Amino acid sequence: MKRMRKVALLLVAALAAAVLGGCGGSFDASAYVKALMDNSYKGDSSAFVEQEVGTKEQAEKLYEEGIDTEMSGITTGVQLSEELQGEFRDVLKDVFKNVKYTVGDATKKDDAYEVEVKYQKMNVFAPAMETFQADSEAYVAEMTEKAASGEDTPSEEEINEKVYSMLKDAIKGAMGSVTYGDEESTTVRIELKDKVWTPNEDDLYNLELLLFDSEAVTDAAQ
Repeated sequence: MKRMRKVALLLVAALAAAVLGGCGGSFDASAYVKALMDNSYKGDSSAFVEQEVGTKEQAEKLYEEGIDTEMSGITTGVQLSEELQGEFRDVLKDVFKNVKYTVGDATKKDDAYEVEVKYQKMNVFAPAMETFQADSEAYVAEMTEKAASGEDTPSEEEINEKVYSMLKDAIKGAMGSVTYGDEESTTVRIELKDKVWTPNEDDLYNLELLLFDSEAVTDAAQ
């Protein structure tokens, strides 16, 4: 989860660049960034379609692929039931839809635009991980006690299901009382590469880190 949905954003950007590269007329960098962010985080394809980045069907496909990417990052090497995967996907969608940002004006500088993005960092993963660690420690203690007394213990698949269910519930619970930091701003550069307007990859990645307290997940994994 460290990289959050960078891959999804880049997929959208790649499609957008290809489409815009073949279009004439003026380029609205601010509207372009808003279209990418609204679709990638909120599943809102209206600006994506209005700006002719792609069709509604393409936007929906890219949004779901972004959720797929996030899920694969969380559950790498673990087989979960379809029911739990669906519930986890819904929780992640809720997290992303509640991100707070405002796309501001774009400033033209040489062969690039600098687009201001104001944001408030969502504090959701730190409290979620605190709850999850407490719940998982209690679960380990319970299973250890059962094993010591000769009772049957769950299979590896059952343990995985339980642990990831606790993680899902912890994130969902944190969303019920989510808080946000003070408003700050960052810049996303849209650069002209091979006559195509393309978002700067590093800027997109840095934006991801600013929108969520994802460092809490990284710290917990260390």
